[in-house]
Amino acid sequence: MSLITDVRTLQEIDDEVAALESSLAEVDARLARSEALEAAEAAFAAADAAFQEVRRAQRDLEAAIAALTAKIVPEETRLYDGSVRNPKELTAIQHEVEHLKSQRSGLEDRLLEVMETFEAASAARAAAEADLAAARRARAADIEALEAKRADLAARMAAARARRDAQAARIPPASLRLYDDIRRRRGHAVARIQGSSCTGCRVAIPESIRRKTFDPEALAQCPNCERILYVG
Repeated sequence: MSLITDVRTLQEIDDEVAALESSLAEVDARLARSEALEAAEAAFAAADAAFQEVRRAQRDLEAAIAALTAKIVPEETRLYDGSVRNPKELTAIQHEVEHLKSQRSGLEDRLLEVMETFEAASAARAAAEADLAAARRARAADIEALEAKRADLAARMAAARARRDAQAARIPPASLRLYDDIRRRRGHAVARIQGSSCTGCRVAIPESIRRKTFDPEALAQCPNCERILYVG
């Protein structure tokens, strides 16, 4: 087998390794986070915050109404139980009770509005919670599938790297260093001569270099991009 054939085989294996590395990186990124789950978590957090705010408002209003009622009851008792006989004082008590009842009525109207909002917020929170539970189930299934895929990719990667090591051992050290250096700089170290041009950079190849590609023990390089050339 010629040197260029060994180098081309090495590039094929390296391309396979690069593709596996890319697939592994994608799987790792999907294992690290889930945009769908994060969106569901954010939606639930927002719905829960709105729900809690409305619930606090409802409780505050209920407490305020209870406090007013606690003031009204004893005043009404004093107004009607005969313990106060002074007409002026009775009038003052009556006005106070009316004022307190007016305040309470206003708070009760607000409470009705808040209770309607509370029902809507509660329904929205429940829906968001259900969506979150579904997203978590989907994420668990996705993780299971991704972990299986990752294990398969890792096994294939190990096998490909072993083949890479075996193939690299077939190439003379100087040629291997040349190949590795060009691949590091150019991405692909080997390019085909198509017609009379290098497919790596589209520059015309001199006939003397083209003839060199047929030497089984030598590597011909493009004078422009330095890629290793082959005809085929």
